[in-house]
Amino acid sequence: MQDLPLELLRTFVATVETGSMAAAARVVARTPSAVSLQMSKLGELVGHPLFRRDGRTQALTRAGELLVPHAREILNASERAIAALADERLEGPVRLGTVQDLADGVLPRALSDFAQQYPGVTLEVKVAQSASLLEQAMSGQLDFVICFRGGRATRVIRREPMVWLGHRELASLDPLPLAVLDPPCGYIEAAQAALKRAGRRSNVVLRTPSLLGLRAALEAGLAVGCRTALMRSGSIEILGEAEKLPALPEMPFALYVPRPMSPAARRLATLVRGVVQGAAPAPAAVLARAS
Repeated sequence: MQDLPLELLRTFVATVETGSMAAAARVVARTPSAVSLQMSKLGELVGHPLFRRDGRTQALTRAGELLVPHAREILNASERAIAALADERLEGPVRLGTVQDLADGVLPRALSDFAQQYPGVTLEVKVAQSASLLEQAMSGQLDFVICFRGGRATRVIRREPMVWLGHRELASLDPLPLAVLDPPCGYIEAAQAALKRAGRRSNVVLRTPSLLGLRAALEAGLAVGCRTALMRSGSIEILGEAEKLPALPEMPFALYVPRPMSPAARRLATLVRGVVQGAAPAPAAVLARAS
């Protein structure tokens, strides 16, 4: 087997993250036909087709699924090598926006390591809901954002299954008591849509502007919530089919970069993207309960 060119791997990952070759073409600044040719070439190099048509999107074959983590690892290693060899001295402010789920979980250690490695960089971290973060980024208040939303302007870097969270005894109540974040919130929209399809009644009994308030309500057994398994803690259980709760869709982690970044911001964005992509998923045994 020949070596795998970075250019082809970059286009491959862009196609995976955007869901189509047409969308990937915008990311890598090529025509859709050029992207298609690149993916055919990559398939020839690995000896297997990587995509199959699934409606309007490109679905991965088994070989494509196997290649994804290796492609990301190779691209991240390349970016780290380039960064390590760069002569420029990183300094200045970097303004990152992120959702509370990541601020409480995988990001603190990464941000601490970055701050120690680059003492000339001043980090400013804004934690808010996705809609607010995107607005601040578009208005120039943030350099880049990691949020729970996909779309043409964002780049999906990970998909995490949504799950029901709370105390098990609440799942049988009718109507189902829900704790939610202030709107707009994609989680509650998905939860209520799933309940409606399943014929389950629900009632919002608590609304809060913060994830800390939502977590406190779930731990206290006041209501059931909907988030990802990253929020599981304390007495909060993951609920699902065994409790007769409907299946939920995946929630995308997305990277939004509104304008060209400084070298320092670009370095941090590369680090954060790698950390989010490599974050441990929910245990299979746990998610099996919610499927």
